[in-house]
Amino acid sequence: MNQQSCSILFKHGLLAVLVALIAGFCLIFSMIGEISFSPLPLGIPIEMPGTPAGWRVVHLGMLLNGFMALIFGAVLRHLVFDNNAPKRIALFTVIAVWGNFCFYLFGMFAPNHGVTMGDNRLGDGNLAGALAFLPALVGAVTLIFAVVTMLRGRVASN
Repeated sequence: MNQQSCSILFKHGLLAVLVALIAGFCLIFSMIGEISFSPLPLGIPIEMPGTPAGWRVVHLGMLLNGFMALIFGAVLRHLVFDNNAPKRIALFTVIAVWGNFCFYLFGMFAPNHGVTMGDNRLGDGNLAGALAFLPALVGAVTLIFAVVTMLRGRVASN
């Protein structure tokens, strides 16, 4: 049963790393104001939406989320459970990875940084703030359940 759950975590972890790598290019293009084909002297001027700081958050955040999913998948291979806990762990972790992605992406367009549903001292609430906050909240709660469930597993004996 753990095998399928590990596979799901590995694939979503790798997909999150791929998203992080693409966000790294968005970061570069945002910083230099063009899509660059360096070392060729060719560039396409572009104004990337968001900010370099926001793209840096997406880039680094998704790298860390991808690594988290990969590590959880590797750890899950060594744990034994009495029920369908591995499926729940995989599902809850995947929800957290992509909930965090929404937080990083939409948060850069939210005056309140997406840390609350409405206005806060950082700025006003808007649709981007809600699209950042709600998935991140669900992801944070489900990730807590995933970690607690993993803590309750027994280490497999070889």
